[in-house]
Amino acid sequence: MEIYKISWYPILVFMFSGMVILFILFWDVQGIPEHPFVFIIGLILSFVILGYSFYLWRKRKQGKGFSWDDKGIVIDLKGNKVYWEEIEDIKFYKSSVTNMKSTVIYPHYTNHEKIRLRNKKLMPTPAHSIEWYLIEKPKEMHNHLMNTWEEIKPLGKNRN
Repeated sequence: MEIYKISWYPILVFMFSGMVILFILFWDVQGIPEHPFVFIIGLILSFVILGYSFYLWRKRKQGKGFSWDDKGIVIDLKGNKVYWEEIEDIKFYKSSVTNMKSTVIYPHYTNHEKIRLRNKKLMPTPAHSIEWYLIEKPKEMHNHLMNTWEEIKPLGKNRN
């Protein structure tokens, strides 16, 4: 089982963006009393962006990432899984608007509630998306996952 780690790219981009926002906010210290609402919103936004970058960095240091084994696929950085027998299809998706790429895992509709309870979510999710910008080697990950899915898919249909 190979773990595909979080890429440095989003960590550094989010960290840089949060620092730039902080720098812009404190550039004109005399203007803060004139626009306190903008300052507060900017401060909150910069801390959220910086917090997310440190969260991704911590997960990378912990060795967290996306992987799969003979039981199923890890779908998030918390280690939640979708089991092979619950999956109906796995597809590549490229957004025409944002040009973002992702690997989307579609569980069979009869398994949505089971997955929701296991992952302690409030609402069931009809598809689980692994965004490529988060992964260090996204094409390699997707190709290996699809090869594994093609090998496991016939076995899953025989089990049901």
